[in-house]
Amino acid sequence: MQKKFSKRITVLFLALCFIILSYCLYRNINKAIQPRQQEVQIQEKNEKKVYPNLANYSNVSILVSIKQQKMIIYSGNQVIFKTTVSTGAKDSPTPTGKFAIEAERGDFFYNEESSEGAYYWVSFKDHGTYLFHSVPTDCNGNEIKEEAEKLGTPCSHGCVRMSKEDAKWFYENISEGVIVSIH
Repeated sequence: MQKKFSKRITVLFLALCFIILSYCLYRNINKAIQPRQQEVQIQEKNEKKVYPNLANYSNVSILVSIKQQKMIIYSGNQVIFKTTVSTGAKDSPTPTGKFAIEAERGDFFYNEESSEGAYYWVSFKDHGTYLFHSVPTDCNGNEIKEEAEKLGTPCSHGCVRMSKEDAKWFYENISEGVIVSIH
């Protein structure tokens, strides 16, 4: 009887060891095959940003996080740029989903209906309706200070706002067809 009991304990112990070992191996293998993302520090306001040369990267894509009010640019699974943006206000939300950068772009626009303009716009939905662009300006191209101070909060009419410097780099470097995911 004691021998049977001892055998059962040994079998249970070995089974437990096998389960623990399998779990550890599974976790290590999973970590090894999962892509590792490198975090890019967001520069302080007074610090000069370093923009990546996209010619050095392939498989570029853009992620806009509405919750975090951040735009992250990837090369494959590697983060190559991250910055603060403003997405749509509650009554005029930024569309969510998967899009592609469209052909329409320009260095300035002004909308008389909203009395706001912006520099360096790039369309991502409905061919000029939903854009990436700078913080708003007046009709003369002067940045509207109150609007610029809202960067990092959901306050746009549905577009994705960013600093003028970020918008200029985006306009000059992001190609038509680059995939944009917004969630």
